[in-house]
Amino acid sequence: MGGKPAPSAPTVVMPAPTAPQTYVSTTPLQSYRDLGEQLQRIQQETAKITEQRYREVGTPAELGARAAARRQTELAAYLASLPSGDKYLTQTTGKSEQYKPVKEATEKSLTEAQKEYAEALKKIGEIPTTTVTKDLPDLYTKSVYS
Repeated sequence: MGGKPAPSAPTVVMPAPTAPQTYVSTTPLQSYRDLGEQLQRIQQETAKITEQRYREVGTPAELGARAAARRQTELAAYLASLPSGDKYLTQTTGKSEQYKPVKEATEKSLTEAQKEYAEALKKIGEIPTTTVTKDLPDLYTKSVYS
């Protein structure tokens, strides 16, 4: 039952304590101004691109109004496609009120779509809020230490 002898305990060597070191880094005020000006240029370019997109495609309000108009048109077309005459239904299916629940549901959806479209038309004149800052923030123009 002999085995290997137990390993010896590790020796830990601790370095002598030293005084803490303090590091100071300074960033020139000009760097903050340059950064602020660059941010402003980026925001101006973004605003130009957004404005161009609004001219070509439309504002979010205009896109919403178009979608509401399409939905209204879809429902009106579906309602118009449902058979309407009782004589026709009686002759073809033997049931005169087979499509009545479908018509009622479609008419209800159509009135809701008409309300949504009217609300969307009211919002068309609204201009979306811009993300461009007009002036540089104080953080970029004033010294932190003065």
